Amino acid sequence: GRSAVLTGTVQKTSQGMPSLGYVEAMYTYGAPATAKPALTNLMSEDGCFKGLRSYNEDVISGGVTKEVDAGAISNFYPHSKIATAVLHQDGESIYVPCKAGDDPATLWPNDNDGGVFADWTLHWEDDYTPRLLNVQVEQHNVSALEPFHQAYLFVLLAYKTYDSTAHALPAIHARLPGWKLVATETRIQGSGGLYDEDPVLLVQDSKSLDCALVFTGTNNIDNELGTSMTTYGAGYCGFAQVHDGYKNELWDITHDLWPGLRPKLSKCNKVYCVGHSLGGSLCEIFTACANSQRFTDPDYQNQMWSKGTPEAMPEIETGGTVYVDGAEHRCEEPPCPKNR
Repeated sequence: GRSAVLTGTVQKTSQGMPSLGYVEAMYTYGAPATAKPALTNLMSEDGCFKGLRSYNEDVISGGVTKEVDAGAISNFYPHSKIATAVLHQDGESIYVPCKAGDDPATLWPNDNDGGVFADWTLHWEDDYTPRLLNVQVEQHNVSALEPFHQAYLFVLLAYKTYDSTAHALPAIHARLPGWKLVATETRIQGSGGLYDEDPVLLVQDSKSLDCALVFTGTNNIDNELGTSMTTYGAGYCGFAQVHDGYKNELWDITHDLWPGLRPKLSKCNKVYCVGHSLGGSLCEIFTACANSQRFTDPDYQNQMWSKGTPEAMPEIETGGTVYVDGAEHRCEEPPCPKNR
């Protein structure tokens, strides 16, 4: 194996190559599926990613009908190989640990047997937070156990990507004492009805120096509906049949924002990926690529970072912005008003 040694502030292998960054675990909420076959963790023998994929479900009509978070059932691809939690408001939730081989949970939710309906009202923070705070599995409250506890802590971050830095800071301090918002970088493109902001947050625990990298969900229906509706598959980072709209979105975000985020990622101890809705889909693809360690692949090179010596980073007061050519300068600091 390649043993890592420290040279300056960048870890290098015994062969002199920089130590490549990877994602320790990911936590997604109501995320659309991403690729066929299901994306796998090439750093794990069983192919499973650490962390948790969760989606809300309400069972009604005596169990005959199910309403599920519409985001999680918005296409027919499989989800990544990761533990899955189906969160119920009352009674037992369903938890399926990830395992080697065929994993039926990668195809959940689906309407193969009828009686399953998409419900966008189950897509939001006011449903995810209380359900993750009270997860019952096999007649035991498992909310304080992993991966549920971490999923509860990080769900706030998944939704704070839609909020301003001024509002995000006190909320993060309240839910995650000791964690600091160390970066908010926003890519802006388009104008008028096609104006679109794509923020990415980086939050660091001042004790462990671990970081959460947070992608944002759909925040402009007019512009990003095309991203979700472009459902044919294409290659990305050596994986076949990856949702074309999502992988193109990820490529654009990492191409434009990683010059600012890459040096900060190198100062993280462990990196977790977090995302709601489309943000969760971006996490799945980003994590699969990062953990593939396919360092000669152009897609990998676009999003890669080198693992350096962990270092505490200062908290920001304002975020950074990257404007694509021709993008509207709508306000001083995003998120900007939807309509002028």
